[in-house]
Amino acid sequence: MRLFNAEDRANLRPDQPAPLYHQLYLVVKRKIEGGDLRQGALLPAEKEIALYFNVSRITVKRALDDLEAEGYVSRHRGRGTHVTYKYEPKVLRAPLNNMLESLAVMGRETQVRLIEFAKVTPPPQVADALRIAPDSLVERATRLRLSEGLPFAHYISWTLPIGPGLDPEGLKSASRLDLFRRLGIHLKEIDQVITAVAADTTLAQRLIVRVGDPLLQVIRIACDQRNRPIDYLISCYRPDRFQYHMKMSASDVMVRGKR
Repeated sequence: MRLFNAEDRANLRPDQPAPLYHQLYLVVKRKIEGGDLRQGALLPAEKEIALYFNVSRITVKRALDDLEAEGYVSRHRGRGTHVTYKYEPKVLRAPLNNMLESLAVMGRETQVRLIEFAKVTPPPQVADALRIAPDSLVERATRLRLSEGLPFAHYISWTLPIGPGLDPEGLKSASRLDLFRRLGIHLKEIDQVITAVAADTTLAQRLIVRVGDPLLQVIRIACDQRNRPIDYLISCYRPDRFQYHMKMSASDVMVRGKR
C-alpha cells in the first residue's frame, strides 16, 4: 500500500496497552500532521486498510471515526475518506541582521541529531579557508537539525581543535555557538555564501526529499575574536521549512555575484 509502509505496520502491536484502533489512529494522524497525507488526499477503503494492517474493519472504522471527530478527515458514503487537515509546516526564519544571536536561539529551540563525529584531515578547500596545512587534523561533525520532529537542515562542519566540550556529548545537548562561548571563543566575523543546490542521494534520504529537489546551501566560515578562521560549515536547508530573512541598506551590505 503506497500510503503506508512496513514501519507503519510494525507500529501496530497487540501487546501494547493502547487498543489497536488507537494505535492505528496515531499512525494515520502522524502521516497527516507530517505532511505525508495532504489536504484532499483520498485514503484507501476500510477493507484495504484492514487487510494491510491485519486488523478488523471495526478497528479501522473506530480509528477513522476518531480522526473525523478531530477534524483530520471527512467521510462520505460513496466518496470515501478524504484528508481535511491543512498541513502547514512551521517555517524557521533566520534574520541576517543580528545573525549570530538568531542562530544561537535557533540552536536552542530546535533538536539536533548527531550522525558522525571524527578527527580527519580536511578537504583542500576547507584547509585553505581555515589557513591550515593540508595534513592538519580537524574535528568533523555531521548533524541533522529538526523542528517538531521533522528534519529541515543538514550540517557538515570542520572545526579547529579548540578544547573540551566540542565533542559528541556537547553537540547533542547545546548549540555550537553556545559551546564556542563556553570555551571562551567569541565569533567576530562570519563570511557566508548562499546558493541553490540539488539534493543528492544522501541529502535526499536524510532530509526526506526526492533526489534532485532544490535545497538552500549556505557555506559559512567563522572567525574568532583574533580574526582567526576556526570553523567551516556547509549547511543544506529544505526551502519549505527554512527561510533566510534579509533586511539591508546599501551602506552596510556587500553583494558579490557570479555569472
